[in-house]
Amino acid sequence: MLTLKIIVIMFLLYRSVFSFYYKKIIGRYMNNDITSISDKEIRKTILEFLQQRLINNQHYKLASAKLEKAQQANNLDAINEAKQLLCEINQRFEFENWMEDALNRRAAWFKIATHLSKAIHPSSKGCNVNYNTFQAKNPSSYISSATVAGLPNDATGNAAALDIFSLLNQKVNEKTNLLQLIIDDHPALQLAFSDDKDKAEIYLNNLRRIIYDSWQTPQASELNKQFYWPTSNKAYLAKQDNSYSVLIPLHPSSLCQVMYQKIQARFSEANKQAIANKNKKGTEKQAYFTFHDLAVIGIGGSNPQGVSQLASSQGGNYLLLPSLPPRFNVFRPIRLGKKQKTIFHRGLYYHCRTGFEALFYVVNSNLHNKAIRDKRKQDAFQVIIVELLQVVKQLQTTFKPGWSKDYPKLNIYQQYWLDPQRGQLDGESDFAFKYEQGDWIKEIEKQFALWIYAILQKKYEDMAEAFDDAEIRECQREFKNAIKASQRKQEGIF
Repeated sequence: MLTLKIIVIMFLLYRSVFSFYYKKIIGRYMNNDITSISDKEIRKTILEFLQQRLINNQHYKLASAKLEKAQQANNLDAINEAKQLLCEINQRFEFENWMEDALNRRAAWFKIATHLSKAIHPSSKGCNVNYNTFQAKNPSSYISSATVAGLPNDATGNAAALDIFSLLNQKVNEKTNLLQLIIDDHPALQLAFSDDKDKAEIYLNNLRRIIYDSWQTPQASELNKQFYWPTSNKAYLAKQDNSYSVLIPLHPSSLCQVMYQKIQARFSEANKQAIANKNKKGTEKQAYFTFHDLAVIGIGGSNPQGVSQLASSQGGNYLLLPSLPPRFNVFRPIRLGKKQKTIFHRGLYYHCRTGFEALFYVVNSNLHNKAIRDKRKQDAFQVIIVELLQVVKQLQTTFKPGWSKDYPKLNIYQQYWLDPQRGQLDGESDFAFKYEQGDWIKEIEKQFALWIYAILQKKYEDMAEAFDDAEIRECQREFKNAIKASQRKQEGIF
């Protein structure tokens, strides 16, 4: 019986261990959709890459042109010379020859990383970091390299070896490239890289050295920035040793590339069309990107390729979003007198002065382009309306429900608007009924339009006849659109 129990325990232990390693090894490949990738597919990817490199090689193009010219001239010496040159170039791009030269001789000339030392200073010889090889990533609430799914890799070093980086970025299938297969230690790589197993293992080891970070002998540079950071809150300003760590910031090249691409999306055709449709009638409105107050810093000077591949692709230009403290506008509520008949008075005009200044600018300008003039006038109306609704929201939320009963001379339609909760009080059923009917909204639209009209007539007394019923209808239409927008957003103002 004891023997049976031991056998059962051993079986369960074996099954759990087997299950763990199965999930860890086989399950990893299943998740990455790479179990079906064979050495032949990998070899085919490499051969296609080499063929394309050969076709695009400048020496190959020149030799082909020389051969064609020599054949047309029937110059046998020139033909033989061109053929000899083409033969030598072809030999360089033969599979075994190229793999030996690239992965055994030139592979040590560059490093693959996501965080670069050279971007801090082009002459820095400090270590780089490849965050994509980290097994345990620690995402946090802050935006960092851990935030990005599929962080792009970067390469830094001798430009003469960057064709190897291009090879590693070649897709074997829709989801996986050669670099990811090496990180995942795919079993088909050895047969794919060479018919000689010993050579293939050397190639793979050389590639692992440029992909993975070697922290056994970390190297800093005097050109890198360094600063001390307390190891704990208690260690802050402590005098004893080992209270601080030395931190060496590196440039997050890969994260900056993702941000650069996001910002550049503002120039895409879809984004341009969305912006163009913003003010067009009868078009579908779409969200669009826009960025203001961007700053640009240059990395690498006239040779960003000397920093990294991604730096070169961006021309050495890195975009900075504004990192500024918020500017708070002090909101001073307007005062309503007990004998006041309307909210549309001098105090409200002062609060909306920014919008009116924009409106006066349009009236004063001699713009002959009607489309531009109408657009600027519309923008001015929008500013006035936004500032007006700020005041209304403040009155609705600050004063107690029923406050308008103490202001009997205040326009009744404005009482419905400014004191909407009054209808919930006892004895205010008639107020609630008329509020729910919503007829007061049209009256508010008219009052707003007449208020704008009166201000324009007073401002421009010598040209008062220029403001007619069309101006009133335009003001009323803009306010009506603002009401609909507020109701769609369920802001509770109307």
